[in-house]
Amino acid sequence: MNVILNNVKNLSKHAPISFSIWVLLLVFSGCKNDGPPKYEDFDENDFDQVPAVVIKITRTPIVGNSSHFRWDEINVYYAYNLKSDSILIGKELDVDLALKEGDGFYVLVHKKDKDISFIAGHRLLPNDQKILESYLRKSKEKGVKYFGVEEE
Repeated sequence: MNVILNNVKNLSKHAPISFSIWVLLLVFSGCKNDGPPKYEDFDENDFDQVPAVVIKITRTPIVGNSSHFRWDEINVYYAYNLKSDSILIGKELDVDLALKEGDGFYVLVHKKDKDISFIAGHRLLPNDQKILESYLRKSKEKGVKYFGVEEE
C-alpha cells in the first residue's frame, strides 16, 4: 500500500508540469500562421502569367554592417495589369533575381483575386515587351515616372 501512495505522491508532484506542457502544445499547434500568402498555398492553375515592371527596389541589411561583410535582403516593388488604367502594385521580399528599376519581368496573378501576385521570372517575350513599352510610353506622355503609381 505504501508503494501505491508513494507513486500517487510522485505523480501529483509532476502533474502540474505535465498538464502545462500539454496545454502549451495544444495552444501552439492550433495557432494559424497569419503571414502573407505564399505561392505554395495555391494551385498553379489558379494563376495567369502577366508582364510587370519594377518600380522600386529596396535593400534591407540582415547580416553584418557597412564596415565588414554585409548581406542585404532585396525587396522588389512592381506594377502590373499594365494594359489597364487601374494599375496594381505588388511587392516581394528577399528576391533572388537580378532586376533593376524599369525592368520588365513576369508575375503570376491569381485569377480570382488580382491583388495576389508572385514574381515568376524575367526576360519578357516580344509581345509582352510591347505591352511594357506601351505602358512606359503612356507614363511619359502623362508626365509621370510610372502611370498609376503614386510617387513617394
